[in-house]
Amino acid sequence: MAYPNDIVHNGFIQPELECCLKNTGLVDYDLATTKVYKGVKPMWEQLGFSDNSFDIPNKNIYWKNIIPKNYNFVNLTGITVVAVESEYQEDSPTDVGIVEGSKTPRNSYNKVIIDEEEEQVWEGDYLYPILPKIDKYGIFEEDVNTDTSYGVSTAPITNKEDSGNLVFNLDLNHETTDDIIDRTSYMKLDYYKDFEVFLDEALRLKIKGKIKPDGLETSKTDQAF
Repeated sequence: MAYPNDIVHNGFIQPELECCLKNTGLVDYDLATTKVYKGVKPMWEQLGFSDNSFDIPNKNIYWKNIIPKNYNFVNLTGITVVAVESEYQEDSPTDVGIVEGSKTPRNSYNKVIIDEEEEQVWEGDYLYPILPKIDKYGIFEEDVNTDTSYGVSTAPITNKEDSGNLVFNLDLNHETTDDIIDRTSYMKLDYYKDFEVFLDEALRLKIKGKIKPDGLETSKTDQAF
């Protein structure tokens, strides 16, 4: 029995995170996934990220934070381009780049300077794309990480998973609502919608007519994700 002053549930959402997505661009998003776990499965794990450093929804750095189209490698910190001007003159051949021996006139050129000790992050606090550092020769020190930097395609949120803590997994990948099931096989599902009722001769409540199943979208390009 619950008494007036009892707190039944105070929620899992931290107050400081409420409405934190209102300026992120996630204004038209529908995820048709219903799962129930024993305990709590953090969002970063459901989305397929490597650790909880990606689970900071109130940090705008993660939302719509892609570099502008005109950005290139020189917009990374620690990478600069300096102009080297030619000073060649016929009566005084002091062309830059050669201090002795045979000389020929040269044009001015740009020199790229790469500081390998710098963190090399995008100017303007942009985050994506996430790239490895560039060495002094202009080569990535590691392979570009497309497997885990943005989550993985096999993430539990949109894929079948084998987890002992998963106790309910609604499967909507069917043509009608009559066929929806719980993939864990723990639950039996019945789909109901609004219907009309009446009293029969024995004054028992009966459903009037037949409840017809609703259709489900089967095209992956039109489904909710």
